[in-house]
Amino acid sequence: MHAFDYDTLSGHKIVVKRAQDGDVFETLDGQKRVLDHTVLMINDGEKEIGIAGIMGGENSKITDDVKTMVFEAACFDGTNIRLSAKKIGLRTDASGKFEKGLDPNNARAAIDRACQLIEEMGAGEVVGGTIDIYPEPRKEKRIPFDPEAINRLLGTQIAKEDMLAYFKKLELGFDEGTEDVIVPTFRQDLERECDLAEEVARFFGYDNIPTTLPSGEATMGGLPYKLRVEDIAREVALFSGFSESMTYSFESPKVFDRLLLPEDSPLRKAVEISNPLGEDFSIMRTSPVNGMLTSLSTNYNRRNKNVRLYEMANIYLPESLPLDTLPDERRQFVLGAYGDVDFFFMKGVLEEFFEKAGMKQRPHYDPDTEQPYLHPGRRAAVVYDGVVIGYLGEVHPDVADQYRIGEKTYLAVLDMPAVIPFATFDRKYDGIARYPAVSRDISMVVPREITAGQIEDMILQRGGRILEDLKLFDLYEGAQILAGYKSMAYSITFRAKDHTLEEKEVGDVMKKILHGLGSMGIKLRE
Repeated sequence: MHAFDYDTLSGHKIVVKRAQDGDVFETLDGQKRVLDHTVLMINDGEKEIGIAGIMGGENSKITDDVKTMVFEAACFDGTNIRLSAKKIGLRTDASGKFEKGLDPNNARAAIDRACQLIEEMGAGEVVGGTIDIYPEPRKEKRIPFDPEAINRLLGTQIAKEDMLAYFKKLELGFDEGTEDVIVPTFRQDLERECDLAEEVARFFGYDNIPTTLPSGEATMGGLPYKLRVEDIAREVALFSGFSESMTYSFESPKVFDRLLLPEDSPLRKAVEISNPLGEDFSIMRTSPVNGMLTSLSTNYNRRNKNVRLYEMANIYLPESLPLDTLPDERRQFVLGAYGDVDFFFMKGVLEEFFEKAGMKQRPHYDPDTEQPYLHPGRRAAVVYDGVVIGYLGEVHPDVADQYRIGEKTYLAVLDMPAVIPFATFDRKYDGIARYPAVSRDISMVVPREITAGQIEDMILQRGGRILEDLKLFDLYEGAQILAGYKSMAYSITFRAKDHTLEEKEVGDVMKKILHGLGSMGIKLRE
């Protein structure tokens, strides 16, 4: 409740409305407060005269010369009052009460009691009427009452009559017809059955509640599907010699230049933090690469050799700026290493993960990818079933210099939301092969622009049902090979599930494979 000097109210009105952004208001303590549109204000016909639920204004305060007072009583939303008090830097007894929640049904009774005391003390005479704006009065709540459920929750054997006696002391009613507890409007904290159980425990005495073993049905726990896939990625990294790294999701805008990102790169569109720890932590990262390279740099400059790190990192990709929806928060599995590793080692770790995650198809590696922080001739996008799920490659020498890493450094990144739909934990048992396998080795002279992936696609396409496996076991480029060419050798394994292969069957398939390779400009070595 607040008292105003009637003669200072323009138009003799009281109007409740929000402040305007940038408004300045002087409160009763003589301080000027800067307001915004979220702060609720009490106004007269022309001006603001009080901050709702917090403090009145200097321009309408009660002085020794007052002749007529106006009493105003209201119940304001606790959340709004708490936030407003924090914004303007003023917390009062009034705001503290509203923050905890008050009963709006008490507003009329409070103002009537104040007027009664004014007359009883001879301090004034009550005149005029009352304006009450309360279109939807708060009503009593009903909570179903189940004494057995309360006893099960507390581990007690309290009689129903004792519980009802406790409720009566709290001014809670009871409807015998519906078995409902009737909660008065001033008890806003009582919402459900567990709240009633808390009141029973309080009156019964916490020290009187016996010690009991937990009860209930045993259930089998388990991780959500995506966490199981992420755990497989961690296990593969650990078994491959990687140690876990943990880096901040906050970064500096300067990292974009360090990673050689072009000005129009979508990765530069980052969420800015309104209260950053400093410029170096002022945006939410859009790529996990800077954190990994920073960790590798720290290890390199501490003279640690052969370092392998992994991280399950979060990135934040806004749909638009300024934000009108939450950014897309994605988990990315990042591998980083220098020392006794190379491109093919990182590729092997990824393929080990694909196998453990039940991804049976062969991934493709597309060299036509755009990561400016990777070496242009030693990078590839990881494509699975036509979907780009990540990338890997050697760090660009200029970027490695920026991070003061003096060795060849390699990165591999998988976008977990893109990977998870392809993962499966369904395992099918294949019996031990009953019939022998037949192996053929081919050594080829291959144009340099043709990749191993293209060759393997051709072999898989023409190998048919009897093709079991293929493996690249030799790659050579040197003086004995024509300029613009490279030597590649594959071991190909054939097996039939229902019979022993004959030479003609294998020979026919090999002819198809060699014909397909020949159409790509590939020749067998003599």
